[in-house]
Amino acid sequence: MNRGTLLAGALLLGLCTCVRAQDCNLSVSGKMLDEHGREELAFASVYAVESGEGVQADADGRFELTARCPGPLTLRFSHIGCDPKVVTFDLRQDTSFNVYLHHHDNYTETVTVTSTGAGVAYEERLDREADQQLGLVLERITGVSSLRTGTAANKPVFEGLYGNRLSIQNNGVPQAGQQWGNDHAPEIDPWVAAYVRVVKGVDALRYAGSTLGPTVLIEPAPLTERTSPGGKVAYGLHSNGWGHTLNARLTDTAFVAYRLSGSLKMSGDRRAPDYYLTNTGQREGDFALQAAKFISPKLTARGYYSLFNAEIGVLRGSHVGNLSDLQEAIGRERPFYTESGFSYDFASPRQRVSHHLLKGELIFTPTDRTSYTVQYGGQLDNRKEFDVRRGDDGQAALKLLQYSHLLEAGHQRKLGAFRSLEAGVQLENVDNTNQPGTGILPLIPDYLANRVGGYLTFHHKPEKFRYHFGLRLDHQFYEALTISRDLPRRVVRYRHHYNTLGASAGASLRVNSRLSGESEITFRQRAPQINELYSQGLHQGVSGIEEGDRSLVPEQSLKGSLDLSYGSRNGALSVSGGLFYQRVDNFINLEPGQEFRLTVRGAFPVFTYRGVDAELWGGQLAVLAHVADFDLESGLAVVQGYNRSDGLPLVYMPPLNWRSALTYTLTNDLTLSATALVVARQDRIEPQQDILPPPPGYALIGTGLAKTLTLGGNPLNLELEVENLLDQAYRDYLDRQRYFADAPGRSINFRISYSW
Repeated sequence: MNRGTLLAGALLLGLCTCVRAQDCNLSVSGKMLDEHGREELAFASVYAVESGEGVQADADGRFELTARCPGPLTLRFSHIGCDPKVVTFDLRQDTSFNVYLHHHDNYTETVTVTSTGAGVAYEERLDREADQQLGLVLERITGVSSLRTGTAANKPVFEGLYGNRLSIQNNGVPQAGQQWGNDHAPEIDPWVAAYVRVVKGVDALRYAGSTLGPTVLIEPAPLTERTSPGGKVAYGLHSNGWGHTLNARLTDTAFVAYRLSGSLKMSGDRRAPDYYLTNTGQREGDFALQAAKFISPKLTARGYYSLFNAEIGVLRGSHVGNLSDLQEAIGRERPFYTESGFSYDFASPRQRVSHHLLKGELIFTPTDRTSYTVQYGGQLDNRKEFDVRRGDDGQAALKLLQYSHLLEAGHQRKLGAFRSLEAGVQLENVDNTNQPGTGILPLIPDYLANRVGGYLTFHHKPEKFRYHFGLRLDHQFYEALTISRDLPRRVVRYRHHYNTLGASAGASLRVNSRLSGESEITFRQRAPQINELYSQGLHQGVSGIEEGDRSLVPEQSLKGSLDLSYGSRNGALSVSGGLFYQRVDNFINLEPGQEFRLTVRGAFPVFTYRGVDAELWGGQLAVLAHVADFDLESGLAVVQGYNRSDGLPLVYMPPLNWRSALTYTLTNDLTLSATALVVARQDRIEPQQDILPPPPGYALIGTGLAKTLTLGGNPLNLELEVENLLDQAYRDYLDRQRYFADAPGRSINFRISYSW
């Protein structure tokens, strides 16, 4: 090799080195904000997947990665209390952009760093389940179970609390209706919800409504100045009940940004493994309109309207005509009135409900440190329940019309780099009226309810040690007009005034970028609700007679909790767990008795509201893992409740349950999944505490296959799913219709959706 060749080689090597050094001097920078663009996400994490390197944002949410080479770049953005986001792009020059994460600090589902659902965003995963009832969707949150009334309704249970103790916020407005009933599911279309969360502790103090601590938030995807026009059409088919669901959505950003959503649902008789559940069909039509006008950089106006309209059949075999038949029906292997074939038709007993919600909101942000919010929420709930009657003339046995109004003003202020203050006042009014013409004494009296409340919270959020505390005060007034139960009938008027207090304080320690812990203590009082004070008669949907007690006093709760979260540096593993203990004085408990009562409407078991001193304890453990092409999501929850007044366990506490889902990515657009739900037998109940002993535990297995195609440059999603794959016969302890029938069996579900 001559000297010239050596010199040329040296020059080429040097040139390549110089080019490589120059090419790898690119940078990526930006700022991380919450989805509404109002809060910087301090000390958030940015992880470069290809190189395995990561950086941390500063106190203002700003980040920068230097010495990047040209080519494909995948960045995973995460922050404690946020849904993570993955961004992939082709890096060709210095790049700067903002990243927006859905922020839900202090939620029970706090994800530090994770790869969720095989790269599927939380909103999209919820969308895939929206053809189910909202209560079943909520069960995906670790620690949440469902109090069921057969196939008719599902209500969330969190850490042993449900009904009036677990407030549900529909787009920031406390859901108002006849939500006191175990058979009255939230009148919310899951297709509208983009985020479903449970918040507790200090942050729960800001929400109005009856609660003993935790609050369920149902949130649509926010409309922002970054929202792009688009739409989606989705259809779902369930073989069990031959249910059909159709949803269409349209988003546009013309003079105002808006999103339209409409849903139609229809199903017939569900089927247990060995027989049809006669009269369990359902029809539903829902509509929602969401709008936002960005008047100026400082002023935004938002509006929202939703209509929920449904007619629901109640299992015919749960309504019988006399005491001897009732005693035979309870625990019967096959319910009475079971038909041999499938039908879309259903008759009495049935329910019909129409729910309207209208919300208006103004947000004024004069500076980047101060914001003011004024909000109005109005709701109209019209519920009718139809019993089995001789010579049924189609006349409702219960007709309730309820108007509710909420007016709220809030203020947020940043007091420095890490401190913030939030305060607000709320006025609520509810007017509930029984409509005439039923021919039956009403279960719930006419009443007027007014509540005035205010809250104040303080947050201090540096990188390592954070703390926050808050205070809430409420005054509740009731005026109830009841009809006497003795003769001669007369109208009796009662008035109640209750003052309640809520206070909470908590602290969290971020040991490093991967490990954090949080502890909180909360004191809450909850005034008794009208149904707990004055229920008197047949509660048709749960096939039982309920009796209230007007001498009940407010519940008083003291709760402590400890939570730990760990997230691996590369986002492949996230583990979170928590323990809690809650002591409640005057815990208002709906207790089943051993009495069966014969009425002109049939024979039914009797349930009574009673105040006892109670304590609850338990915990949850959630694991999210990504290994190669596998994604694992697993959650374990246990709750125990004890009636200290009687020295007995509390009834209707969720048994130990474990839920897991494993997803395998076959290709970029094809995934295979398997699910498992294991529910133990509730063995902490004495025989005299319930009409029937708790049913055995059970395990359900499911599987699914999802494929994404491209049509016209847009995604077409196909999914095939099998629930209860082994067609197992079982009865759930938290299902009030377990006394009469098995739960539904196998269902093969098909879903298709197209987005643009």
